[in-house]
Amino acid sequence: MPIQVTCPGCLKRFTVADKHAGKQGPCPACKKPITIPKLEDQVVIHEAPPSGPTDSKGRSVLKTFKKKDSKFSPLIAGSAVGVAILAVVAAFLMKGAVQGPELTSVLIMAAGAALLGPFIAVGGYLFLRDDELEPYRGTQLWLRAIACGVAFAVAWLLFGFILSRLAIPEEIAKGLLMWQLLVPLAVMFMVGLLAGYASLDLEPAAAIMLFALFFICTGLLRMVMDLPFVPGLVLGGS
Repeated sequence: MPIQVTCPGCLKRFTVADKHAGKQGPCPACKKPITIPKLEDQVVIHEAPPSGPTDSKGRSVLKTFKKKDSKFSPLIAGSAVGVAILAVVAAFLMKGAVQGPELTSVLIMAAGAALLGPFIAVGGYLFLRDDELEPYRGTQLWLRAIACGVAFAVAWLLFGFILSRLAIPEEIAKGLLMWQLLVPLAVMFMVGLLAGYASLDLEPAAAIMLFALFFICTGLLRMVMDLPFVPGLVLGGS
């Protein structure tokens, strides 16, 4: 480790190798004899330890750090647009083709949600993530988004399952009042909140907004397929 030396005559500052510690020699500037400080005589200034609780690396857990902004990714944007177009085209081609019990359409939407969900999760995460946390990127982001998208699909399955236990198919086909849908909707959004919180570290409000985006997108695709925005929902009630 180099030794910092200041000549007492000309105040010239320079460094010497630690092997010269304690030896005498001429100043390279004024040539006056000086004594090189010993290693134990050097003054080492340490940074003051952080106040309050610290993590395993000695960093304060109370101090916030400014995140690095994620750069706009043309690949992610292009993929999201492409998937959105394919989803609308697929929904249009299936228009009127979904027959049978309403639960069948829920299963179809759940399968589509498993494909659409990760792209919505990635796009929403870039806008809704916590600015004080280091963002997920690359493979790690996509793996978490896939987990989030699958959980979103499970939310649709739970909605259909609960709805099938609360009403018979004839009642669902005729249309239910909004208050009759509150229980399955509440469970659905709770699953979406937990998915966004657990997989992408989103704040609860941001996780709800992300799932709401997903819910709106899948609801609009249902309407393209000539299905109600939500199974069993008829505006105005029945």
